Amino acid sequence: MRPTALALLVLPAAVACQEYDLYRPDKVEPEAEEPEPEPEPEPDPTEPDIELSRTEIDFSGYPKGCSSDWEEVVVSNVGGADLEVSMVELAGDGRSAFTLRSDVGEAFTLAPGESASVFVAFAPTAWVDYEPTLNISSNDPDEALVEAQLSGFGAEDPFTEETFEQDLYDKVDVLWVVDNSCSMSDDLATVAANFNDFVQVFIDLGVDWQMGIVTTDMDNPLYQGRLVGPYLTPSTPDVVNTFINQIDLGSSGSADEQGFEATQAAIDTHGSGHNAGFERADAALSVIVLSDEDNSSFQSSASFISWFEALKPSDELTTFSAICENAFFSCTKYSEAANATGGIVGDIASASYASVLNTISFASAGLTVNFDLAQVPSDLSRMSVDVDGVAVPNDFNNGWTYDSADNSITFRGSSVPDPGARGTISYPVAMECP
Repeated sequence: MRPTALALLVLPAAVACQEYDLYRPDKVEPEAEEPEPEPEPEPDPTEPDIELSRTEIDFSGYPKGCSSDWEEVVVSNVGGADLEVSMVELAGDGRSAFTLRSDVGEAFTLAPGESASVFVAFAPTAWVDYEPTLNISSNDPDEALVEAQLSGFGAEDPFTEETFEQDLYDKVDVLWVVDNSCSMSDDLATVAANFNDFVQVFIDLGVDWQMGIVTTDMDNPLYQGRLVGPYLTPSTPDVVNTFINQIDLGSSGSADEQGFEATQAAIDTHGSGHNAGFERADAALSVIVLSDEDNSSFQSSASFISWFEALKPSDELTTFSAICENAFFSCTKYSEAANATGGIVGDIASASYASVLNTISFASAGLTVNFDLAQVPSDLSRMSVDVDGVAVPNDFNNGWTYDSADNSITFRGSSVPDPGARGTISYPVAMECP
């Protein structure tokens, strides 16, 4: 009976081993392999077959207004019959920023094995993305239209910042040069009505100021650069009405207005005589011409500016401003003198006359009103100005404006920075073309 019992003992071991083998990882059946895709059918060797050397061209970023080099796309006929290209064109949004050039024209024929080149260049006109296509139509039976995707973007100009700190004259002499010809009565009334605000700026700032008035009349010996009355100071009684009375000169003055000559005569000819004490050596000098005509003599603005800026140790101590009819068109000489000396030009007929006069008062007191920029802004809509961290609006009456003629900004009205204030001007500058 022992052999039988031995057989019974062996059987479970064999079964256990068999159960273990069922769970061995190396006994897992492999997954069925996916069948390889069937190869695409070979093109009919008796038909034309178009092929492009590239189907994508990325021009990346280019500065606005700059043009890239030409990029080449080779069109080849790899078929067995003539390839007739009927159209080569740019399509899609942004295509106007690309230029297409083809030495073989928009329509051409390629024999089997022949090639032709077309070229594309990119010149962005804005700071946006461009993604048109280069489309080529032909008689290829399988690909009647092939495309090359084009892409590029207008690279934004880098920003630059300029800073300044507001300054103020300790002393300033203000010379008004008033046109007393027959056409000025209404304009003088406007000045008189706004003079209180003008002189109040000097009072509020605590500037040591003196103001005198001469006329543009160089014919009448009573004028010719002579002050028409005692010059005014902070201690002058009823200074506003005294000023108004002094500029009320009637309308019988010479029609040959000579503001430059009157200014020079007031300083050089009568400085130590009739006008003695007005122009102080240690004070800044501000001249304000009020006229409805430009300087009528043969003297050039360049000659006057040279004389004027040499009066003081620094040309920063002299400013010339003008309030003139059609200031930016008719009063060319006065405008040139104002632009060269950091002064203000205003139109005597402007609806914002009070604001112009207010801005001139700040400039005359030595506050920074005009700020010349070191570079030319490429996009004024992205220019920003702040004073002591507070944004200043782009506004003609109470903000800043940009003057393209001398590449400067002008603070106006209540936006003129206070003494000691720090300002920052930030603006984009066009990148140079690569």
